Amino acid sequence: MLCVLKPDAYDIRISMSFSKYQFFFLGFLNLCLIKHLAQSQNHTLIFSKDNHFRNCSCSVDIQSCDYNLANLMCNCKNINPPKNKTSYNGDLTIWFSDTSTLGKLVNFTFVHNLKLSLCGASTLPTEYLAILGLRFLRVQAESIQEQSLTITQCNAKDRLCQVPTEPPFHISYLDTSLFNGLPLLKSYSVENVSSIKEQFPNLPYSSWISATNKSYIVTLIY
Repeated sequence: MLCVLKPDAYDIRISMSFSKYQFFFLGFLNLCLIKHLAQSQNHTLIFSKDNHFRNCSCSVDIQSCDYNLANLMCNCKNINPPKNKTSYNGDLTIWFSDTSTLGKLVNFTFVHNLKLSLCGASTLPTEYLAILGLRFLRVQAESIQEQSLTITQCNAKDRLCQVPTEPPFHISYLDTSLFNGLPLLKSYSVENVSSIKEQFPNLPYSSWISATNKSYIVTLIY
């Protein structure tokens, strides 16, 4: 005679309880995975290729100027060069081959962490591009190995490091000739600048940076 053991109520409650916790545990893992993926993709790569500007969201660093790998590994789309100043919350990498392209992409752009890679062996003229709120810079070209420079170190309570609602306090001017093979990336900062036009007459400035009662920090990168 074959005996069939029926599960009692206690066994059923255990099974249902385990399934419930398993469901919540799997849901928690999914949320963690989504959060991780969202954070890992907070890296923007912009480059110009075949008369098109491409904006890519990348989860990993791509070898400089490897356009095919960027199109394969990143989520890329064609964009128009920005006409107005733009703000980037995460890391920004720009590949460029001439100062005109670089100027369209970074001049008067607000970004904390920036990497610039010169693609090709072009010799660049001396031009000054303004970068707003810059804290950390990396540069690389065929003629120079990658170099890095800390512009300013900030903490959460430092008002100069917060994203401003008005014209930013910290303005860095990048000398594009540094990509021609200068041995060491350098910077020099001047605080309490009330008028860039008056105190730095040879530097380019925008119409919304004018003589006001505000104080700026101006950093020259060369």
